[in-house]
Amino acid sequence: MRFVTILALMFFSFYGKSQGTGKTEPLDPLSFGLVLDDPSMKNVVIKKDVTYLKDDKGELKIDLYSPPGLKVNEKRPAIIFLNAIGENEGAPRVKSWGIYTTWPQLMAAKGYVGISMEADGQRIQESISGLFNFLDKDGSQFHIDTNKLGVYAASSNVSQASVYLMSEKVYKGIKAAVLYYGSVPEGPFRKDLPVLFVISEGDAVRGGYTGLWNEVLKNNAPWTVKMGTGMPHAFDAFSDNDNARKIVKETVSFWKDELDPVPQPSFPNSTMRNSLGLLRMYPAQAIDSLKLLVDRYPDNTRVLIMYAESLKQNGKSNDAKPVYQKILKLDPNNVGAMVSLAAISYGENNDAEAEKFIEQAKATGKMNQNYYGDLGFSLLTLGRDKEAAKYYEMSLENKPNAHNYYNLACAYAKFGDKEHAIVALQKAMEMGYGPKSFIEQDPDLNSIRTDERYKALIAKAK
Repeated sequence: MRFVTILALMFFSFYGKSQGTGKTEPLDPLSFGLVLDDPSMKNVVIKKDVTYLKDDKGELKIDLYSPPGLKVNEKRPAIIFLNAIGENEGAPRVKSWGIYTTWPQLMAAKGYVGISMEADGQRIQESISGLFNFLDKDGSQFHIDTNKLGVYAASSNVSQASVYLMSEKVYKGIKAAVLYYGSVPEGPFRKDLPVLFVISEGDAVRGGYTGLWNEVLKNNAPWTVKMGTGMPHAFDAFSDNDNARKIVKETVSFWKDELDPVPQPSFPNSTMRNSLGLLRMYPAQAIDSLKLLVDRYPDNTRVLIMYAESLKQNGKSNDAKPVYQKILKLDPNNVGAMVSLAAISYGENNDAEAEKFIEQAKATGKMNQNYYGDLGFSLLTLGRDKEAAKYYEMSLENKPNAHNYYNLACAYAKFGDKEHAIVALQKAMEMGYGPKSFIEQDPDLNSIRTDERYKALIAKAK
């Protein structure tokens, strides 16, 4: 995107005419500031032209915008408005443009330190690194909490700013980044850097954003992607309307959410709550947390079941077995424990013991399609495919569903029964199982890939 360059060319045409007149050219596009302001902006303390990098190649400076009335040694989070394009000879410095004076002034009015910078276009990465090195060394004297930094990069600045932000050399105190109407950064995106990426509709019509969300998902990156519907490029300066102001407000809230302390709840930390979260995201880590609960509530069957299931799912069946046995002592009619013990026994090739547990479960009168399906899945993962097919068939007798039909097809395909595999797969797909891409990539179905009936089913799938 060359929008900044275009703005600069427009600026030269106007700047040349107004130079020496002492008048502000009303059509100078670089004079327009942020479309949102705050009454407190007039109270902001501004310190200009602080040198952050000086060597034989030149001198680079920043302007600092601070909240009024800061106490000695008081520190605030800071927002750095990155210049990743450099300066044009004979033109005012980027940090003096309207957008780069009013944005940091607004953030100072909101209680942060705002920073606008110069940069050397021949050494952008060195300029950015130099700024953060300066802040690390001297930031405290300007009331900056260097462990809580946010950044902003817009338009052509996004490309080189992103190179820095996604690199291993990035300053560790940067906790949030805002990227406005720029090119999509090259991956991999970081999992430890929250990013607000705002697309303007004026840029979206030219394409270039179609793969963005795929990259976010592939990297599990904490990105918020905002579509600026009806917004042109540089809307924060050139869209004098409430929709643009709302996006600016959302941006301020994003920085606030990421940099300000999180309000702590009045209730105590809950091991049980944490365990539930770990079970869904990091099952292996849940084991230690659940063990603490078991120690605290040794006769609580719900806690014991969660602990045993966590052990079993993480390949610790030997440890899970005595826990299930304890559950049965506490609750002799617990069908879930019986089914899990049956699965463990099958895994130990002790089929007689497994079938004994199944008969015991049937005798309770509570054995249903869900338990049969659970047993089928356990056996499928163990490679006991014929037994898995048997229990999936029993589950489907009670209540047909697409998921179990699909797993039944996998079981049959794995031990070479193509006829039954095709029939089960057809029923699964008729009931809406998908997507097509998952079915095509599932190795469990490899034995039926060349079958014309399979090809016909896939051809119709979505």
